[in-house]
Amino acid sequence: MSDNKKQLVKLFVENWTSVYNTILGREVVLTVNSLETKSKGEAAAGVRGFQSFVRLSYGELPGEVLVIGLRNKLVSIISNMMIGLDSFKDEITADDKDAFVEAVNQMFTACQVPLKESFGLNMRFKNISFVGAGNAVGIIGSAAVQVWNLTMKLPGAAEEKFVIVAPETFAAVEKEDARIEDLIIDSAFEKPGNAFDRGASSMTGFEGTNMDLLLDVELPITVRVGSTEMKLIDIMRLGLGSIIELEKMVDDPVEILANDKLVARGEVVVCDGNYAVKVTEVRSREERIRSLR
Repeated sequence: MSDNKKQLVKLFVENWTSVYNTILGREVVLTVNSLETKSKGEAAAGVRGFQSFVRLSYGELPGEVLVIGLRNKLVSIISNMMIGLDSFKDEITADDKDAFVEAVNQMFTACQVPLKESFGLNMRFKNISFVGAGNAVGIIGSAAVQVWNLTMKLPGAAEEKFVIVAPETFAAVEKEDARIEDLIIDSAFEKPGNAFDRGASSMTGFEGTNMDLLLDVELPITVRVGSTEMKLIDIMRLGLGSIIELEKMVDDPVEILANDKLVARGEVVVCDGNYAVKVTEVRSREERIRSLR
């Protein structure tokens, strides 16, 4: 396995572990036992011991899907622990499936930003649902597939194996997926006589043609008023009139994010009947460029 692949697998496992530690309220140990490339026929034969299968999309094309295979018991364990129960069964209900779909959603959504920042992979995990065992592997759009064999261990409770099957090209880290920061820095170094170097604080190396190539790139801008963390059971209890308390004080400035990175702070104002933000603090130009990755 290449170093890039090892780092990518590590990223997934660390984020999945963090999610399950939070939503289950206890320490979870996730282990990747093996990562293999197989034909779809071999993969289909290898997952026959599992009872439940969940699919999710990671791209826009029909075959860009992952399939998770697991026993009903693991679905029951996760769905019941999410609401504070310690009883598990081999038969699952529609409520169990709904809770597990939410767990899978959190499991993969937690990886989206780290994948973009570390590998330049712009993935959007969505369309999560249970599928029949008969065609679980067949919906994957490639002749060869990756098979991730994993174990989830909940000390003192259970130890269950599960599998993730994906197209062979899933999460392939290509050279052209380099971060914007690296692209700018590399261009600056390639230019003879450029004044920019990695230890300097000057932005001279970002001027001119290299920077001009990026000026028309569109980035999403988000204004973050505040945030908090809630247990899933508390989220399920939300209703009309519920109040969610944020960590921000009333007079604290709001955060302005570009591409999910902090670039400025400001205060909320009204402009022509619309909400707007008056900028009161801006990060340095160097910091802003380095955040666009």
